[in-house]
Formats: sequence, structure tokens, C-alpha cells
Amino acid sequence: MTDARAAILARVRHALGREPGQAPAPRPQPGAIAVQEAQDLERRLVERLASTGVSLMPLHSREEIPAAVIRYREQHGLDGPVAVAPALAALDWHGQPVVFGSARPDHALAVGEAFAAIAATGSLALLADPQHPPRLAFLPEHHLLVLSRRRLLANLERLWVLLAEERRDSEAIHLVTGPSSTADIGGQLLYGAHGPRAVRVFLTP
Repeated sequence: MTDARAAILARVRHALGREPGQAPAPRPQPGAIAVQEAQDLERRLVERLASTGVSLMPLHSREEIPAAVIRYREQHGLDGPVAVAPALAALDWHGQPVVFGSARPDHALAVGEAFAAIAATGSLALLADPQHPPRLAFLPEHHLLVLSRRRLLANLERLWVLLAEERRDSEAIHLVTGPSSTADIGGQLLYGAHGPRAVRVFLTP
């Protein structure tokens, strides 16, 4: 090896923080990369949701959703009927005044399901179809959304790819970024002006 080449390689090793003869660090396995990316997406989503006024509650399984709804109702003094998306009808809602289907004016609380979430913006993507009536997202004052960790997407472009891959036939796709709010009245930020004033996400596996 020439002196010039040895000097160049020495500078490269120094820049990499590597000693002469030291083997390069092993490359991360694809599985480890996927786990790290998923953790980063969840962290970014949590931060963005908080900045938009959405609360988040992690759950261990979908079976915990009805109990989580009971706790939310008790915390907010909601004893009236609850509008629930038909997509969640298979869960055990025994003892709760649930109505499966679209929301009515007398429903203060609705429970729906998000198709996906965009970590970059904190937006929740909601489908509009018979299993996910769109009025659930706009009529009641309190909107609870079930979201699977497997549906965390980095950006909006990934949403269109996922919709195309799954060939979902939806009447519309609504992107919800935080509770309904306005600052038109006296420059004060008010929630619930044109829709829910409180949104909570139940994050499931």
C-alpha cells in the first residue's frame, strides 16, 4: 500500500471513529430497522396529536375498547346513548346504551374507527361507508377513534398507496386534524364550533 493511500484510509478511519484493524459495525437487520421506524412513527404521531388537541390512550387489545369508553363516559359525565360504528359491533358492549350506525342530534358521544393516521401532520384518515358512517365524526361533541398501530403512516402519500393496495371502496375520505375549532369570535380559540370539541384516540396493536 502506498503512503498516499494509507494516509487517505487513515483519515477516513479517523472520520468514522474507527481504529486501524477494527472491523466495521454490523449493519442493522431489516427487522430491527422496521421496529425502529415503527417506534419513530408512533412518537411523531403522539407529538402531533398533542399539538392539535387530540388525546391518546394506548390499549393492549381491541377487547379493551368498551371498558375504555365506559371510563371516558364517567370522566365526562356522559350518560346518554352512544353512537358506535358498525365496524365495532363485534365487541362486547353489554350494559352500555349503544346504537350502531349513524349519529343523531341527541348523541353526545360517538365511537368510530380510523383507517390510518399520518404521523407528519397528526391527521386521522376516516373512511365513509356503511361500516363507518361519516356523521359519527362531525355531529357528537365527543369523538373516540380506534386506531391500529399497524396503520401509522409517515406521510399523506403513503395513505393513497395503502388505499390503492387494499382497493377500499369508500364514498369519501375525511382527514381530521384535531377537534373542531375556530378563532373567528373575538380572536379566542374555541372548540366544538362546527363539530366535536374533544377527540381521543384509542391506540391498539
